[in-house]
Amino acid sequence: MKKAMHKLCRWKRVHSAMFCFSVLFSSLVCANDAINNTASLAADEVEQDNEEELPWWQDTHHVMSRTIGGWSNNMDAFLSGRPSLGASESQIQMRFGSIFNEGGITEENTSGFFNLNAQLKLPNTQDRLRLVIESDGNALTPENVRGESTEGDSVISSAFQSSFSTAVRFVKSDLGADFDLGVLIDFPFDPFMRLRFSQGHEYSNWQWWQKQEAFAYYSDGVGARYGIGASHQVTENLNYGADFSTVWLDQDGLFYTRENFFLHHVINEKNQFSYQLSFLQSGEHFVEPDTVLYNLQYERFIYQDWLIGQIKPQFTHESENDFEGEFSLTLSMAILLGPEYLH
Repeated sequence: MKKAMHKLCRWKRVHSAMFCFSVLFSSLVCANDAINNTASLAADEVEQDNEEELPWWQDTHHVMSRTIGGWSNNMDAFLSGRPSLGASESQIQMRFGSIFNEGGITEENTSGFFNLNAQLKLPNTQDRLRLVIESDGNALTPENVRGESTEGDSVISSAFQSSFSTAVRFVKSDLGADFDLGVLIDFPFDPFMRLRFSQGHEYSNWQWWQKQEAFAYYSDGVGARYGIGASHQVTENLNYGADFSTVWLDQDGLFYTRENFFLHHVINEKNQFSYQLSFLQSGEHFVEPDTVLYNLQYERFIYQDWLIGQIKPQFTHESENDFEGEFSLTLSMAILLGPEYLH
């Protein structure tokens, strides 16, 4: 009986995610049709001639990026009562890949992940209103994440099992604050609220920042987070820094903290490296060491500025394993969609 209920809940989560994607996709298609109908015949012919010269994967990227911009502008015009001027700043980021653990490339030692983040910016609405969709909406404590927050058996299973969240974000830039009101697409639905403030300052080649956050989820309770960090720009292509964050969850009664030390090196316009060393702790009153991890990430812009390949080898030392080192290799790809990536 338990297995049947578990299987039923899993299929309901899958159907919820598929329903969310279908609604989003159908809305995008309708918006794209409306834009195409209002365009002139001459412009359509020129555009069609240009598209015929593109490979299918470039043409798909162009169509989806234009659709995102059209949907965003139409929604902005509907809510504000004024037509949107200029190109839309809305975008969607998709990142997916495989993780290979120690023991060889086998089914038992291989997993996958899928991350999606969509921000539809509506500039004509009061201040800055955005529609935000994220695939890791239930990751309340990134302070204790060792690898990918949406890791699953494979990329496909990760996409279906991820708890997508959708929220309306109100950004008050002059106060350095934003407020999210949304729902976690899971079974059952989980409404939530988030309030965040951020401050920062640049002085010469130094930069510092701090962030405060309070959140409340219907199922997971309330919590609060504080973070602070600083970085130094050594040269135009080299910078290093550190950040610290801590979060408290009322439902668990635990604190989670994390310290990151990083160095970012841009080799050229196509290649760049990132190095990171992290220390993770948790506890009820006094935090104790949980994990030490360090990794190197290589990124290469495969095509223009929207198709990115990533390679990340990592060593993870966990207290549960007496801080014995475990090696993993992550191979991933990122795709950026939106009007700003049309060239």
